[in-house]
Amino acid sequence: MDDSEAQRDRVLRAALGYRVELVAYARALLGNYTAAEDVVQEAMLVVMKKFDQFREGTSMLAWCRAIVRLEVLRVKQQRRREQTLAERLLDDAIDAAFEELQKARRRDDAESRREALERCLQRVSQRGRRVLEARFVDELSYQQIGERVGMTVEAVRKALFRIKKQVRSCVETCLGDAQ
Repeated sequence: MDDSEAQRDRVLRAALGYRVELVAYARALLGNYTAAEDVVQEAMLVVMKKFDQFREGTSMLAWCRAIVRLEVLRVKQQRRREQTLAERLLDDAIDAAFEELQKARRRDDAESRREALERCLQRVSQRGRRVLEARFVDELSYQQIGERVGMTVEAVRKALFRIKKQVRSCVETCLGDAQ
């Protein structure tokens, strides 16, 4: 499998992960579940064709939602149905509400992650917390940390690696348990 195929598969898998949200979005715009399913299916074909246009680091959901919106507009044009001003305003309101919902989810996710991190940091030993604080709050070098807490540079490096791994694992466990 070459890089292009691997990228296409990653993008498609990520896009399919948002299928439920995209169907809900399309249904809100079209008012019809079957039409929404069809639109999302067509949008996934567009995602497959244009996978190389997705830029890593940007929002997959926003990119897919834009494609779904274009597909909804295409379907509405095919129906040769004129959209009234009220319908356009409703579509825009649905768009705004959907964006607010996603922002709220991101805030909730960030808050959950922060709370999990706080719980997990409490499980780190006093010495480990001193090492973390020296590195990430005081921004000291390994040498300076070693001098402050009485450790060799190599011991500081290993301790930081071990503590970060422990905290990361704990946070992932906490977040997994919350879902």
